[in-house]
Amino acid sequence: MNKLVLEILGKLNEKENLLIKKPFLGAMSMLSNKDISKYKLPKIDRNNYIYIMNTRNEGDLLLGEKYNVIFSIGNPKEYLKSDVEVDYLSMNEDDNIKLMPDGKGGFVGLKFKNEVPEITKFLKQNDDEQFDNNIHSFLFFTTQEVMNKILDELDKVENV
Repeated sequence: MNKLVLEILGKLNEKENLLIKKPFLGAMSMLSNKDISKYKLPKIDRNNYIYIMNTRNEGDLLLGEKYNVIFSIGNPKEYLKSDVEVDYLSMNEDDNIKLMPDGKGGFVGLKFKNEVPEITKFLKQNDDEQFDNNIHSFLFFTTQEVMNKILDELDKVENV
């Protein structure tokens, strides 16, 4: 499923610049309290906030960008609705920016309207941990509009 989802995302981005024009963020790891201290990031309330490490993004990532869907690359049909906002961006230790440029990466603070959902437990949980495909999953944050396009493309492929 992972490869198929990546192919669909590539196709949608090539055809519509979807990952550039619409809110879309990928993550494979979040930061522990130890990591937050190590990188000198502001302390957070873990009930409704996480930091993720974003290695690269398509298009600019903006402070205040909002998402209402989270899905795992391995199981996009089981997506979760959740109100999430980019509340913090940093490309270097101890800075705070309003825009992370296209192709760049860094730390992203995500604030959840309610509590942090269980699906985030599929992310690699700290810097010391190795990513394990049997335990971890790549998560995507996006909008219902984008999710509908992904599901439509997935249905087309599965119904051939």
